Amino acid sequence: MASDISWHISWAVYGFWGGILLIGIINRFLSHLLSFRWTTRARDVEGREGQRTRPSRSSSLLGCVHHWIQANLIVPTAIGSNHQRRAWLGTIPTRTEALVVTGFYVLIISICCISYDLSWTSLHYTEADQKWRNIADRTGKICYATLPILWIFAGRNNIFLWLTGWSYSTFNVFHRHVARVSTILAVLHSVAFTAIEASKDHLAESWREKYWYRGGMATIALALLMVFSSSFFRRRCYEVFLLLHITLSVVTIIGLFYHTKPFDDKFNDYLWPVVAIWTFDRGARVVRLVYCNLHFQFSGRPVATRTTATYLRDADVIRLEVIPGSGLLNPGPGQHYFIYQPATLKGWENHPFTLGAWHALNQPNTAAIVSTSSSNDEALKKKEIEVEVQPVNSPMTPIGANFMNHKRSSMVRDAEYKLVFFVRPYGSWTLRLKQECLNSVTGSVNPKALIEGPYGERSPLHLYENVVLIAGGTGLSGALPYLLDHIRRATIGETRTRHVTLVWCAKQAAMIRDVAARELQMILGREDVHVYFHATSQYETPITVDTDNLEKWMLAYPQLIISYRRPNIKHTVFSVVNDVHTAGSAGDRVAILTCGPAAMADEARCAVHQALKEGNKGVEYFEETFGW
Repeated sequence: MASDISWHISWAVYGFWGGILLIGIINRFLSHLLSFRWTTRARDVEGREGQRTRPSRSSSLLGCVHHWIQANLIVPTAIGSNHQRRAWLGTIPTRTEALVVTGFYVLIISICCISYDLSWTSLHYTEADQKWRNIADRTGKICYATLPILWIFAGRNNIFLWLTGWSYSTFNVFHRHVARVSTILAVLHSVAFTAIEASKDHLAESWREKYWYRGGMATIALALLMVFSSSFFRRRCYEVFLLLHITLSVVTIIGLFYHTKPFDDKFNDYLWPVVAIWTFDRGARVVRLVYCNLHFQFSGRPVATRTTATYLRDADVIRLEVIPGSGLLNPGPGQHYFIYQPATLKGWENHPFTLGAWHALNQPNTAAIVSTSSSNDEALKKKEIEVEVQPVNSPMTPIGANFMNHKRSSMVRDAEYKLVFFVRPYGSWTLRLKQECLNSVTGSVNPKALIEGPYGERSPLHLYENVVLIAGGTGLSGALPYLLDHIRRATIGETRTRHVTLVWCAKQAAMIRDVAARELQMILGREDVHVYFHATSQYETPITVDTDNLEKWMLAYPQLIISYRRPNIKHTVFSVVNDVHTAGSAGDRVAILTCGPAAMADEARCAVHQALKEGNKGVEYFEETFGW
């Protein structure tokens, strides 16, 4: 009877997470409806510039509710101001995430403590053993019930990522706490049965039973998983963490299958879904790999992915250019890909990188067809001409780049896009790639790599009249695609955005110049985009180029002013917000997106939170990050 109650109570786990996910799905559906409404109105925004209608009472009420939720639940962290920065051996979740996690812990504690049948008697157990048995049954069944949730939240192809639109970082927070609960329940289950067998002096004999020691093996594996998944270990030994995570997970599932085999396999209803979820995730990865990297021409000849990596010494950045074998990819903002090198000794390694930019191949130069306001057309045309005749040894052209450009031009005929990733060589694979570039005579290498993706969600920045993009270092990858997308949408009239502010802080000014000479050349000089560059390095890297080329380069980028100090994020946020409200644009909204170092992201979050608390409505905060 006690066992039957435990079976029924364990379903509360699915009720809790089902309710949370349903809220997320409904919110995403309503957000899509709202986005569609704003999109249909975006085309005539300029025509209604001076005819702003007063919001209805119902929309004002909804706006107040939305503002309160943003200011008190969505944007602020649970404690203090640290979110991306490490605190207490981990990161601090947002208040919404903290409420969900706290609710889950309260649920688990509650269902582990209620509805015990203390009147049940047994000829085989003493009263103390009977209580231990009740605890063992309850914790064991709830532990099994949490396993499908644990696995589905861990997968990068989690279907609820698509249905809710939540970030992987959010699901990773839930995954970690569900894992801790599962481990604690497994330990309590093991302790309870150990106490029972020890009271009968049967403990040594029990360890000879296959179901017993396989269960102990699963508990130990879960405990080791929790230890080796700590942020301290994960950040320092990621490859070891990855191998241990997979190996110990397999050990756990196999051990649990054997552990409950004597009970007519009725516990397998919890275990087979775990196998199915894991199989689906791994299978989806293979499908994505094939989708991204392989394409067959009409002649039957396969076209594979080509990769060029160039290390820019002065910028300390690897520019990774990938021409996917497939022509079906549609690159856009918010995307990230996993990159493999299967031919190496560590071919199983895969590392996520945010898509920084993309270039259409076999098409006219897009920079030449992007138009700005009529008053700036002539200046832009002049600058574009100067940019297109870049000198052979421009300030940021690496050794051998022209040779590589010529080589690439002969092999891009079957691909649609060239994807660009900015990689900072921190350790492991990225350091090895950097060394390969340094060892190359040309300064570039062509590693055999595969990409898996795309993953990630696009933030609807085009629905906001004012957009602020705050990036740090290679975090520009999170902001630059939205700039490229804005130019495309502005050209065809599919955006409400009228003003974009980019604040980019990099350690080396050389990186700023390199991107300015390439991806940002079509953005510099636009009247609807304002850029602010900051370099934090204490010394300026000299520009090694002859005088004529230097003058030509400076003429091409007259507004490329680099400030050698850290940006004031709070001032930037409040400057834009105050300008919007001072102008009396009650219907205008401000979107603030950050992607960069943890300290910068937390500073931006705090600034937005303060702006919201001061009553500034229509301000939304977006963060391009993921916690793999």
